Amino acid sequence: MEDASGSQMLAVRTFWEAQAAGDAETARAVLAKDVEWTLVGHHSSLARTYRGVDEFFEELIGTLAATFVPGSAAMEIRGMYLDAGQSTVVTHLRETATTRDGLFFDNDIVTIMTVIDGRITRCQEFMDLHEVRRTFGEEDLRTPLARSNIQG
Repeated sequence: MEDASGSQMLAVRTFWEAQAAGDAETARAVLAKDVEWTLVGHHSSLARTYRGVDEFFEELIGTLAATFVPGSAAMEIRGMYLDAGQSTVVTHLRETATTRDGLFFDNDIVTIMTVIDGRITRCQEFMDLHEVRRTFGEEDLRTPLARSNIQG
């Protein structure tokens, strides 16, 4: 029988692998129905708390699906760290994708997830919101950063 710490790590790994594969059914299966998922920050319309599995998938994941070319998103798990006493798994991953209008999204993401009884009940997700704003059209800077900083 697997111990609680193993099931916590397994739930988080299963979630990210399912997301990378576009397998919403499996990703939903490891989220609590009343999950609270917070994209931390104040500088993007995507940065807020999504309450419940349906809101998370319809609003956040739905926005990603509408923006990215199907099949272009890739997630590389760079590290997973467990605090079993706090039922917490911290994950560092890199996500890349191509938008439907040809931009390349490249972001390192850190999540802090609470896992209870094999389900993710809470997540705080940290990433570069400037990259999110650039990619999702929330600012005028739609060109690569190096070009925008060239004085000429």
